[in-house]
Amino acid sequence: MNQRPFWFLLNVYGWMVLMMSIITAIIIGQYWVILLGLIGYLLALLLDLIGGGSLGRTGAVRLGRAEQENRELRAEQARLLGAIKEQDEKIAALQQQTKTQNVKREA
Repeated sequence: MNQRPFWFLLNVYGWMVLMMSIITAIIIGQYWVILLGLIGYLLALLLDLIGGGSLGRTGAVRLGRAEQENRELRAEQARLLGAIKEQDEKIAALQQQTKTQNVKREA
């Protein structure tokens, strides 16, 4: 598998947030604002991880396929649960009908 050890250095959005915080800190003279830029950089990395951007091209394709398969499996699960519920309703109706017929025979 292709390793990307420094993938976090390629995050354009993280660098943009960090650079904007540095420029803002220089303009307003409050250098603690750079810490906000570091936090923004880390948040951009976190969002990149959640979105699968750190996986590379083939990893992102795999993630997309896995997500599609997950959606298909959930749809199949919902269909099967609906069929089970429908079957349970039919069984309950047949049992009720049987009870009604037994009561009529006894009377």
